[in-house]
Amino acid sequence: MLYYSVNGQQQSSIDISDRAIAYGDGIFTTAHIINGQVQFLSAHINRLIEGCHYLKIDFTQSQALVDEVVAVAKAFSTAVLKVIITAGSGGRGYSRKGVNGAQIIVSVHDFPTHYQTWSEQGVSLVDCNIQLGLNPLLKGLKHLNRLEQVLIRDELDNSPADDLLVCDLNGFVVETSCANVFWLRDKQLFTPILHDAGVCGLYRQQILSFDESVQQVKEKPTELTDISAMFICNSVMGIVPVKTFNKKPLNTESVIQYRKILLSHFRDKALKKDN
Repeated sequence: MLYYSVNGQQQSSIDISDRAIAYGDGIFTTAHIINGQVQFLSAHINRLIEGCHYLKIDFTQSQALVDEVVAVAKAFSTAVLKVIITAGSGGRGYSRKGVNGAQIIVSVHDFPTHYQTWSEQGVSLVDCNIQLGLNPLLKGLKHLNRLEQVLIRDELDNSPADDLLVCDLNGFVVETSCANVFWLRDKQLFTPILHDAGVCGLYRQQILSFDESVQQVKEKPTELTDISAMFICNSVMGIVPVKTFNKKPLNTESVIQYRKILLSHFRDKALKKDN
């Protein structure tokens, strides 16, 4: 790690009674630092606030968190920022009675060097054997219970592919091991509807806000044999084209062009905000 803090104090340890350790009781977000600035900072903060509100975590230090990450980010030209908010330490069993308040963990990490290669050359994607459980109660949330993703990543570590396309127990496409997914068919862009499983990624939300023509659907991998292009995305990697899906070559140039349009939109939006 390049930087780490707990509740604004630089330290690399937390109380062993913290509920993040015992129950995964918390939420997190991961952002890209570029030229000393956290990309989509307001959206990341809002995501944390909304997630804590839904999980009934008492998080009231949003301005202090903003001040810290803005100051910290200035030291890095490119890096990855991660913010974890736990429900705090204490409580008896699952109960939060007696918990001493939310813990805010901030860390900065090296930017994954392979993301640049992925961005330029595209990735190979194959079907994942592991399926996500259905959990509409926690749909879309980037909570700390990531055991399914740990098992999926273990499968990926033993696969020649760059990433895995993950479905739910009903066989419908949800996401990849680390990103949301979109595909192109007959000039129409699609992405999975996330009502029962999966993370509603921040970059996915930015795309849906920019491009209202995107259709959210339920489809199985066997229904994707006629697509012409596909891409994966998250807040750190941005848009990455899929060069092969289950060994079938796909058009990456259309994805690269779409990415250029999207990035131009983001730059124009940022300039208007600054002015």
